Amino acid sequence: MNTVVSYMSANITSEATAVEGTNDVETYFKCEIPIPNYLMAIATGNLVKQATKDSRNTYVITEPEDIERCVAELEDMQVFLDEVEKYLTPYIWGTYSILILPPSFPMGGMENPLFTFASPTIIVGDKSQVSVVIHEMAHSWTGNTVTCRDWEHFWLNEGFTVWVERHVQWTLFGYDFMQVSATLGN
Repeated sequence: MNTVVSYMSANITSEATAVEGTNDVETYFKCEIPIPNYLMAIATGNLVKQATKDSRNTYVITEPEDIERCVAELEDMQVFLDEVEKYLTPYIWGTYSILILPPSFPMGGMENPLFTFASPTIIVGDKSQVSVVIHEMAHSWTGNTVTCRDWEHFWLNEGFTVWVERHVQWTLFGYDFMQVSATLGN
């Protein structure tokens, strides 16, 4: 029997068996940092969470049958987060996780405090799509910590996030990589 677990754009404060004799788990969350309501997210299902390589606070969440493949593809997440922190400020949210959605849900992605929903299409086996994670991580600062006043100015969230993404790509992968990424992005 599968265990149904939940994750949220908040820190887990406790977990307990919901109904004696079942695998159902009650999970309690708390977010100490104020966020706009559009950033609240909940994921529930047959999910597992595993730390990335050299992780201090980076994790991958996905279905059990895909976890090893996803963690291998995203093994550099801690390096990405460290580089964004060097460029900006310390990461205030605690942990950063990426939820790789099931193949039946190949829709884009959404950054949320503490974790990002990401399309399974970024897991291709050669790490060619993982720099998307840099963009989503950057939203932890530009969009989640500091956000625009209203939707008319939403371009500010994306604009500053792309700026950070390009800087980190240049630092980690070189100028040519960043230029190709910028051209494809435009």
